[in-house]
Amino acid sequence: MLRLGLRTKFFLYSNTLIVVTMTVLTVLAVIHERHARFEAIEQRGRSIAEALAIPITDALLYEDMGLVEETGLIENYISEILSRNRDLVRYVIVADDHGIVTHSNRWQLLGQHFSRAVGRAMIGQPPQVEMLTSAGGGKVLEVRMPLAISTKYWGSLAVGFSLDLIEREVAGIARKAVLIGLILLLGNSILTAVYVETLLHPIFQLLGTMKRAARGDFSVRADDRRGDEVGELARGFNRMMDDLEEAREREKVQQAQLAHTEKMAAVGTLAAGVAHEVNNPLAGILSCIENMQADPSDEEMRERYLGLIHDGLKRIEHTVANLLDFSRPRHLRPEPTSINHNLRHVLELVQYQVRRDGIEVHEHLDPSEPVVLADHFQMEQLFLNLVLNALQAMPDGGVLTLRSKVAEGTVVVEVHDTGTGISDEIRDRIFDPFFTTRDVGEGTGLGLAVSDSIVAAHRGSIHLVSSPGEGTVFRVVFPVLDDERKGGE
Repeated sequence: MLRLGLRTKFFLYSNTLIVVTMTVLTVLAVIHERHARFEAIEQRGRSIAEALAIPITDALLYEDMGLVEETGLIENYISEILSRNRDLVRYVIVADDHGIVTHSNRWQLLGQHFSRAVGRAMIGQPPQVEMLTSAGGGKVLEVRMPLAISTKYWGSLAVGFSLDLIEREVAGIARKAVLIGLILLLGNSILTAVYVETLLHPIFQLLGTMKRAARGDFSVRADDRRGDEVGELARGFNRMMDDLEEAREREKVQQAQLAHTEKMAAVGTLAAGVAHEVNNPLAGILSCIENMQADPSDEEMRERYLGLIHDGLKRIEHTVANLLDFSRPRHLRPEPTSINHNLRHVLELVQYQVRRDGIEVHEHLDPSEPVVLADHFQMEQLFLNLVLNALQAMPDGGVLTLRSKVAEGTVVVEVHDTGTGISDEIRDRIFDPFFTTRDVGEGTGLGLAVSDSIVAAHRGSIHLVSSPGEGTVFRVVFPVLDDERKGGE
């Protein structure tokens, strides 16, 4: 479907109005002028025919009285009328009382019967006027009247008047109207261009501002200094943008709070594993200390046990540091981030759950070490949420597969479990906040919702492939960070 802009619509509407108006006016003017000029010619034709009938009738009367002889007097009258009215009179026909042409400027009609001759019944009546079409296609106004005095009837007179002059004059009027219309169209186009730019420029400016806002720039504001409806619209837009910016800030705070809440829930889930990772080295350290206390003089044992104590404390320090580092709240700070490093670190955090549930882990990580522009800690929270979700889907053991690869300018990460899968009924709701299939007290229902918001904040996408009883695949896609930006960072 053809879409027209406002400029084009203004031009079409205004010029169409002019074309329609000028067409109507031209038609009316042509009709009026043709009618007026036809009436003028008709009046002139009647006058000429009546004026010509008088001398012709007199000549016929004098001839009947024997006062004059026919010596071409009527032909002279006809020639004089024709010479005086060259632009108008086409022919003159004089017929006798039997309808036979006796005099005419058209010699081929002489002696012929004239079918349109008027009879005695027209004596005392006004002349007959009839519109005829000549053999050449032109229009002729024919005026016919009897040649009579009182009741004396000699024949009839017919004078043909050309209407070509009317048609030429009317055509000239039409041409002038068309020329005026074209001039008006040109002038209207120029005025419309100026008017449209004056009227639409602020609208297009506001449209550009709205497009910038639609692309995510909530800081833009429209020029609201105008006192017309456009200014009122701009002020309404600015108020809306203020509200949206405030709502966006509130949403950021809420998203951060939700993310931190879910992070704390994940920390709680990891606490048992951390306790195990801390208790085992502590038990070894206590055993070493007890053995050293039992035989403090054994230098070789003391040196060996001090090394073991040092390694155990380092292991505890590493485990606690990982947990604290993950749980500490941070602001979003995008930077070149190794996806493989995030996945390996998440596996370290869930080692206890993996061993406890008897889960087999397969790693298929891209050897090119793909890098994305992302917040390092949010990436870890994203993958930890997905991995914990996978582990909880395999309470009786299974296979957890982590895969990363580069494909068509994107980094694709897959977290695949062989758990219970997700049914079609709840598949569309799993990213909703607080939606969970676990028992009360076993989850916040925020993990996948937070994961979805993290992916959206990094201009990525998350997809789900799952069937009941066949496991689940969460596929996350991010734009890959090119080499130039890696160097720039």
